[in-house]
Amino acid sequence: MGLIKGSLSLSRYQVRGDTPPDFWDFVDRRIRANLFLDIEGSTEEQAVGWVSAHDYLDTGFAYASYALDPYVILGLRLDRRRVPAALLKKYHRLEMHKALGLREGRGLSRGEREDLKEKVRLDLLRRIPPATQVFEVCWDTRRGEVWLGSAARAVRDIFEDLFRRTFDLAPWPRIPYLLAGDLLGQGALAQRLEAARPLSLYQGED
Repeated sequence: MGLIKGSLSLSRYQVRGDTPPDFWDFVDRRIRANLFLDIEGSTEEQAVGWVSAHDYLDTGFAYASYALDPYVILGLRLDRRRVPAALLKKYHRLEMHKALGLREGRGLSRGEREDLKEKVRLDLLRRIPPATQVFEVCWDTRRGEVWLGSAARAVRDIFEDLFRRTFDLAPWPRIPYLLAGDLLGQGALAQRLEAARPLSLYQGED
């Protein structure tokens, strides 16, 4: 779920890299260069890009609506679709029957069958609407921290790639060890954290 409403599922990142002096102009240019592009009616199986965090149909960002200084608030939209195997098999068989009828019973070569199968798959992709998911992203540009409204590994991979391509900055996961180091600062407890070693709680059988 997201950051704006509903139950919270969260991944935290630290942003590493230098930002340009014209930061907000840079952000605007790069967001608009990586907007979500609709794949409805195409043969694309997946599309990823930025949308408004409040309306996933909005990619206009009028008046830089993503900017709430020092925060950048975005929606990561992910559209995906696939052709079910049973559906592909059905229509492939129908098209093969049609092709065989036109050839007066002469068989189809393996290459012809594969070409026909791909043609059917692409035709079905154009007709199947993609499933849409949207994940909120909040970038605190002052602290260099990003929050992503998902903890799923696949979503995190997509986000990390898109963020890096968009801003030329590296989002590093804020794992509990690093968060603990920030909270402890310097001192005896920080030294004990540094000396800590992994511990397996599973005893198992000998």
